[in-house]
Amino acid sequence: MEISQIDLHDNSAMVIDGKGGKDRLVLFTDSTVASIESWLPLRESRNPEGDHLLVTKRGNALQSRSVQRLMDKLADEAGMPRGRLTPHVLRHNFATGLLERGADLVSIQRLLGHASIATTRVYLEISDQTLREIYKRATSIEVEEDES
Repeated sequence: MEISQIDLHDNSAMVIDGKGGKDRLVLFTDSTVASIESWLPLRESRNPEGDHLLVTKRGNALQSRSVQRLMDKLADEAGMPRGRLTPHVLRHNFATGLLERGADLVSIQRLLGHASIATTRVYLEISDQTLREIYKRATSIEVEEDES
């Protein structure tokens, strides 16, 4: 992600020419914006001329392999097996959390930046408990409608 693509006042970034050559909106939480704001001075000291948001200590753009090494280190520190903490796992958990909180599939598709809804479906596994809650909500609506 490029610094020039980020709008901290809007809690968002517009990634231009991303995966598949498509532009897409990325949204940030207030906490993420605060983290970016605190990171920017250090990032600037490492590479004042560059536009990449995430850079190494030497100022080079952070590569995906470096991210995975960092996640492996965090997994080791947490006593988790490597491979249980990956960017893909985080995306999957994000998508599942959205679904469990009632987000619709099209919104999740857009938030993940998927061109096809079929790709989004692969990310989502509805837990038995969530399925029970959805069913309970749906059947309680039927009962309420019947009573009116």
